[in-house]
Amino acid sequence: MLVLIFTVLSLISTVLTHVLCKMYTSPWNILTFIGMFIGCFISCIAVYFLVLFLWSFTVNKKKERTKVSNFHRTIFVETITMALTLLNVHVHIEGKEKIPKDTRYLLVSNHLSNYDPMSVLSALRKEKIVFVSKPENFNIKMVGSLMHMSGFMAIDRDNVRNAMKTINKAADYIKSGESNIFIFPEGTRNRTEKPLLEFRNGAFKIATKAQCPIVVLALSETEKVKHNIPRRSDIYIKVVDVIPAEKVKEMRTGDISDLAWHEIYNNITHGKKEE
Repeated sequence: MLVLIFTVLSLISTVLTHVLCKMYTSPWNILTFIGMFIGCFISCIAVYFLVLFLWSFTVNKKKERTKVSNFHRTIFVETITMALTLLNVHVHIEGKEKIPKDTRYLLVSNHLSNYDPMSVLSALRKEKIVFVSKPENFNIKMVGSLMHMSGFMAIDRDNVRNAMKTINKAADYIKSGESNIFIFPEGTRNRTEKPLLEFRNGAFKIATKAQCPIVVLALSETEKVKHNIPRRSDIYIKVVDVIPAEKVKEMRTGDISDLAWHEIYNNITHGKKEE
C-alpha cells in the first residue's frame, strides 16, 4: 500500500514538474522524466522514515500498553511490507484458508532470521496479530517504538515471574478478543545446523490459559534473504496445522509442544530424518 501511495505521489510530482518545465521551455525528455520520478520516489520514502524516526523520540516505552493500537499497527505492518518489497523479497503462504475466522488464536513457528516476523506480519496483515518478542527488540529506535505502540509484548525469559506476567497478558488478549498472539517457541533464532531447536513449553501456556486454537506455521528460506539482497528472495510460509481449542484443553502443555514441534519439523525437513 505504501509503495503504491509513494508511486502515485512521485508520478504526480513528476508530471507537475514536467508541466512547469514546459511552461518555461526547459528541455525535457524521457530520461529526465524517469530521473525525476526516481528522485521523487526516493524523497517520499526518505521523508516518511525521517518522520517516523523523529516521532519515535516522543514515545514513552515505559508506559505499559493494555490494548492494540490499530493505527500504529497498520503503519508498522505497511512499513514492513514496503521494506520487503524494496528489498525484492517475495512472501508465499500456503494453507491460509485453515486459519480460524471466528475466534482468536495463538500462532507458533520455527525461527530462522529477523525476516521471520516481518514475513508473517506481511503475509497475514489482514489478521490482527501481536508478537511476543525479546526485550532487546524494543530498544531499536523507531522499530521498537512502533512495536510498543502497536501493543507488542516483551518477554523476559530469564525471569520466570516476569515471563508469566507476559504469558498471562497474552492469554488475556486472546480471551478478550483483543488480538491474536504470535510467539517463537524456540525462544531464539536457530543459528545451528539442526533443522529445529527444542521448544520451550511455556510458550504454549498462552493457549492453555486462553483455551484457544493453535495455528502452526513452518517457515523456510528466510535465513537466505540477507545474502541475496538486492537479488530476488522467496520466503515460504506453510500453515501446517490448526490444533483445535478442544484438543488444547485436553492435552498437557508439554504434549502440545511436542506435537507442534514434530509438525513443523516434518514440514521443514520434508519428512527426512535428521542425520
